[in-house]
Amino acid sequence: MIAEFLKEWSYLAVFVLAALPWVESAFVVVLGIAMLDLNPVATTIMAFLGNWITVLLVVFLFDRWNAWRSKRSGASESKRSQRAYRLFVRYGLPGLAFLGPILIGTEIAAGFAMLFKAPRGPVLFWMTCSLAFWTILFAAAAYGVDLFGLTRMNQ
Repeated sequence: MIAEFLKEWSYLAVFVLAALPWVESAFVVVLGIAMLDLNPVATTIMAFLGNWITVLLVVFLFDRWNAWRSKRSGASESKRSQRAYRLFVRYGLPGLAFLGPILIGTEIAAGFAMLFKAPRGPVLFWMTCSLAFWTILFAAAAYGVDLFGLTRMNQ
């Protein structure tokens, strides 16, 4: 009975751990599935949501800060910098979103995208796609390894 109670609270722990900066949902989903023997689908969803909510918070806070900063400065940009900005949004943003979670962390990648003044919508779209991709990939890998019983501690 106590083990079942603790197992139910484990999903909340997965959510909270994934929401912490520097802790990625890919790591948490492996921990939950392979080490704690939690349900793979529920663990994947909770890890994704925990990390995604933190990304939403970062994006919206940076968006407000960028709006405040642009109102305050009021400086116009050259055509060259506008072209560089459009190229970053079109080609660099997807790369930053997909490589960021593995190289520098999801929240930092989202922060960098917003520092480069990328629009909020595309940042949220690409970061959501990236988070879903990495979380599902690591969940499938952890579940595949777990099927063979290589990670179970209580055998």
